Amino acid sequence: MRNPSSPFIQKMNAAGVMPIFFNPSESLCLKMLETAYEGGIRVIEMVNRGKEAPSIFPALRKMADQMPGLSLGIGTIYHPREAEEFLDMGAEFIVAPVMNPKLGEYCASNDVPWIPGCGSVTEVWNAQELGAELVKIYPANILTPAFVKAIHAVLPKIEIIPTGGVEPSMESIKPWFDAGVLCVGMGSQLFRKDLVQEGKFKEIAESIKVVMETVKQLKGN
Repeated sequence: MRNPSSPFIQKMNAAGVMPIFFNPSESLCLKMLETAYEGGIRVIEMVNRGKEAPSIFPALRKMADQMPGLSLGIGTIYHPREAEEFLDMGAEFIVAPVMNPKLGEYCASNDVPWIPGCGSVTEVWNAQELGAELVKIYPANILTPAFVKAIHAVLPKIEIIPTGGVEPSMESIKPWFDAGVLCVGMGSQLFRKDLVQEGKFKEIAESIKVVMETVKQLKGN
């Protein structure tokens, strides 16, 4: 960890993996949350990618409140007004696919952890100047682990989470942790669409457990 005194960074470091998901069915979203927790996940991001998201999030918040140690955030947030809507419903942190300074300023003024999406050293620098402790490099499959090393060569204090293309395998995950990321984000790789539709949540939970064990090994925990 580059900022071990930060409670948010401590939490993300301990989590190791942040699942990213959304489904227009509230019951499926709740089942996915339950399955993630069963698999060992302790930080999760629901993405705001459907008109149903604002009505589903409160149900997830209610379930998360019954799961000790679980932190629930909201992703795909572009503007302060969207952040405000979900913070009022209990979102604990904000994730964005882009680096919008106005959103960063809003989160800083409300003392809310903000994970902006960045694709250049300049964007990472600007995010850091606005108070971000953790940035998302996205899409990770294009930027690659070499980008992480390049960032840390000039901005050694910022923490990084890659999302987009990270697969639930040692071969995919190891290069990222070797490069110095704090944790990794995964979406459809963890919650495969076919398994969700077929209701194979036990299989999903077992897959998540394997990923968590892999990350634990790589982090030396």
